[in-house]
Amino acid sequence: MKKKERAIRLGTVAAMLVTSWMGDSALAQSSVTLYGVADTYLDYSNNNPSAVTGQGGGKSVVKLSSTGLSGPRWGIRGTEDLGGGLSALFVLESGFNVDTGTMAETGRLFNRQAFVGIEGAYGRLTLGRQYTTIYETLPNFAPLYYSNTYEPLVVLLGSPREDNAVKYRFAAGGLTVQGHYAFGEQAGAIQGNAGLGVGMVYVAGPFAIAGTYDQGNGPETAEGHSKIRKAALAGSYSIGPASIVAGYRWGHDTTAAGATALRDNLWWAGLRYELTPALMLSAAFYYDDVKSRTGVVNPPNPKQYVVQGIYSLSKRTDVYGAVAYARNSGLNFGDLKTLAAGKESQTGVALGIRHKF
Repeated sequence: MKKKERAIRLGTVAAMLVTSWMGDSALAQSSVTLYGVADTYLDYSNNNPSAVTGQGGGKSVVKLSSTGLSGPRWGIRGTEDLGGGLSALFVLESGFNVDTGTMAETGRLFNRQAFVGIEGAYGRLTLGRQYTTIYETLPNFAPLYYSNTYEPLVVLLGSPREDNAVKYRFAAGGLTVQGHYAFGEQAGAIQGNAGLGVGMVYVAGPFAIAGTYDQGNGPETAEGHSKIRKAALAGSYSIGPASIVAGYRWGHDTTAAGATALRDNLWWAGLRYELTPALMLSAAFYYDDVKSRTGVVNPPNPKQYVVQGIYSLSKRTDVYGAVAYARNSGLNFGDLKTLAAGKESQTGVALGIRHKF
């Protein structure tokens, strides 16, 4: 009996060791991570239209807003080691508003990203709702890293995401190239609602350069489909704690009939300086040379100046402030009609906090 009991115990221990080894092995081969960002800020701006009927314009407003340095989001991402240097991956990411607790986009849970793909030595291929190539090419060349306080992202990039997209990215040494194609899924019109883009980034020590092209088509009609096309070239250079960035973005929007709806050249430049390991200061300038716009004779050329500071309280939490002045437009190059009648400039001040988890 003693020998039998001893054998049973040894067998149980061996089974536990095998089970433990297999469990650890499985965990090492795959992982799922919950992550997110919470970001909100107090925002002052002047020269707003009055909300009271019959009252004059040029009113100031103070708001608690969402999306300061980063868009608030929560997400799930995961990878699985398939062996042979190949891995599967997925990302599901949802945006929300910190100031109200609502979804950033009603009716679309994973409005920011929702894709699955595979990655190996020959690059990464992903399918689903994804960022456009122009969006993923330029963040390090934008003076404020796509901060909503205050960088004119819509004018610079257009729509940052596309549905039904297939994207490929490859990186080797200092070179990264990528491209995407978004299916329009319109019966009988393969180009209707479709989108495409290509981009390249090359980094050599303190110097980096980027080039990208993006096109988004409207729905197919009897006349054809509208097009929103953008191409950009940008560069950066780092000198100790300082870095400078500059870029140019060509833009041409056409109607379904092929007429020009908007033609502009956007220029920008910025300086970043790490005053201390915890404090980053940035200054930025943007100028949009509007050549033509439908229905507007001699369209104004917006310009905007921004000064921003970010102080890191920890690796995950920072506080920030920014001051901006826009001429011939609202802040972030908002249309003049968003200003009070007779006003052609706007000033904004933002103070906020961001936490990453």
